[in-house]
Amino acid sequence: MVDYRPSSGSCARCRAALGLVSVREGGVWYCSQACAEGRPSLAPHPPAVSERRLYNRPLRFFRKRLPKELNAAATQTS
Repeated sequence: MVDYRPSSGSCARCRAALGLVSVREGGVWYCSQACAEGRPSLAPHPPAVSERRLYNRPLRFFRKRLPKELNAAATQTS
């Protein structure tokens, strides 16, 4: 008997990542048996990406480069 588990995806109820403890109920994948039964998970899920990485750093926060530095960067990539 082969026991299939999803390699990627998210829970149909709480949108948590699916893993080895995932359960398939009625053709729908859930992250755990408790989630499949409708009981909320008491363990908080850590964020997948830190809050700091969600926002781009504006260019005004980078220091200004001198013309010599700009030319050196152009010759290194060529």
